[in-house]
Amino acid sequence: MTIVVSLIAPVASPLIASLMFGNLLRESRVVERLSKAAENEITNIATIFLGLSIGGTMFGNEFVEIDTLKILGLGLLAFVFDTAGGVLFGKLMYRLSGKKFNPLIGAAGISAFPMSARIVQRLGQEYDFENFLLMHAMGANAAGQLSSVIAGGVLLALVGGVL
Repeated sequence: MTIVVSLIAPVASPLIASLMFGNLLRESRVVERLSKAAENEITNIATIFLGLSIGGTMFGNEFVEIDTLKILGLGLLAFVFDTAGGVLFGKLMYRLSGKKFNPLIGAAGISAFPMSARIVQRLGQEYDFENFLLMHAMGANAAGQLSSVIAGGVLLALVGGVL
């Protein structure tokens, strides 16, 4: 996956390589302490340092502008359309599969990894306790995450004039 994404959008290579390395740590089950640290402590430390370094170099009058609010609004709109589109496509799959596909799984296709898959699982079990959607929802969730990385890399390449 890293090689394919790197060929399509070289700018996204570090992001996809980090994501795949994290998956390798988790799925190998050989370095469990390192995997847990990468999920928790290292991620928290990286988030703190990233927030401090960006926040420390940013001026309020340059950040709080109408363009920033437009970007935040577009992000919220994309999140809403992504979820609604996923549910509608899930409903279409439900009809085409002869009612064998749970439409809730479509809502997990967003890249809010892995929270949306957990919410789909919880909502599915509220309706029917024998619903076990987590693994299917995680598949859709991982696909949404990978698509976001690829789309972000392509967008960066186009904006940066690399492609």
